[in-house]
Amino acid sequence: MQLDSFTLLVAGCALLVLLGGVFVFVWVRHRSTPALLWWGVPFMLIGLALVFYTRPGWNTDFISIALGNAARMFAIGCLVQGVRVFGGRRVALLPLAVVCLGWIALCFVPPIFASMLARIVCVSLLTSVLAAMGAWELWRDRREALASRWPAFAAFASFATLMLIRTAVAPWTPFPVGVQPLDSLWLAAFLWITFGHAVFGAVMFLAMTLERREAEQRSFALSDPLTGLMNRRAFADFASRMNRRRAGFRSSMALLVLDLDHFKSVNDRYGHEVGDRMLEAFAEVAENNVRPSDQLFRMGGEEFCFALPETPLLEAIAVAERIRKAFEVSVIETPMGPARATVSIGIAATQFAVEIEVLLAAADAAVYEAKARGRNRVVAAEPNSLLRSSDSHEPPRRLSA
Repeated sequence: MQLDSFTLLVAGCALLVLLGGVFVFVWVRHRSTPALLWWGVPFMLIGLALVFYTRPGWNTDFISIALGNAARMFAIGCLVQGVRVFGGRRVALLPLAVVCLGWIALCFVPPIFASMLARIVCVSLLTSVLAAMGAWELWRDRREALASRWPAFAAFASFATLMLIRTAVAPWTPFPVGVQPLDSLWLAAFLWITFGHAVFGAVMFLAMTLERREAEQRSFALSDPLTGLMNRRAFADFASRMNRRRAGFRSSMALLVLDLDHFKSVNDRYGHEVGDRMLEAFAEVAENNVRPSDQLFRMGGEEFCFALPETPLLEAIAVAERIRKAFEVSVIETPMGPARATVSIGIAATQFAVEIEVLLAAADAAVYEAKARGRNRVVAAEPNSLLRSSDSHEPPRRLSA
């Protein structure tokens, strides 16, 4: 069966233009994701640039060879720029301009322009470099847990590899892979591989965008908008995960319950705006005095809970004292003068598989004891209080100011 190369090419061009239009449409609806535009326009540009192959005598036409290939390389480079923008980095057009202008300059060299093999090798190498740059940009942001990132990385890496293979086999393979006479089956395979990578990459780009939006929504639902710490709902999820993970295992865990002292009087004297700034200041102090692995929660009002995994009691006390002393000397400037506050901290720690709710009840009782002793102090729960809490399953005591 003979395949019509013109029909295949036009169909592929239309598909890429349609993909680009989808990206532009989604970007219009979600202007907060500019990477969508950086991905959409290049797909349209690639589709339109491939039309150069429909020009009569394209294989000797300077416009088709120089500008058509430059346009396709520029489009691939724009896809890479979209990945950079998606990762929060600035656009870097200089390397892209060097590649595209370098190719056009090579076309003015008669031996290169006159040799199809030289053109195929040069274009394939430059395209491989651009695709490898896209894979590298995706790899750089691998700490952001997006499952679709890895298929997108694979698409860039695969295309870069195929372009390198093309440079090696070009002397012996039919066009468009190599310099031998055109073969419709080879053309169909080449177009399917090229368009397949484009479509697969486009789907992964959209999936990455959707994954990030879902992650941001989950983060918003589980975070406190004032302090940026996790909220009570996040603590419930954390407790459920930890209870399942630690069941039957011997591992140290410390839980800190923290309550700002006389916070109501701060609001009454200085106003709620200063009270909010006080809470923000405390959250900043706390984050500066814990490890990245520690979990910080605002349970509501002036009540906080910090979970310190793999932390024995003495180390947890040291962390609590650092937080207490740092917050004691912090000052909030107001029109009525400097505002200060202190914090009382209760600690419960264990090396056994005790449920988080039991630790919370013991730490809650310890912070209540710190309040009773005069506030602005750290009190550790007695080990036997964990056993009592475990037996009674008493709910945490409501903290008082």
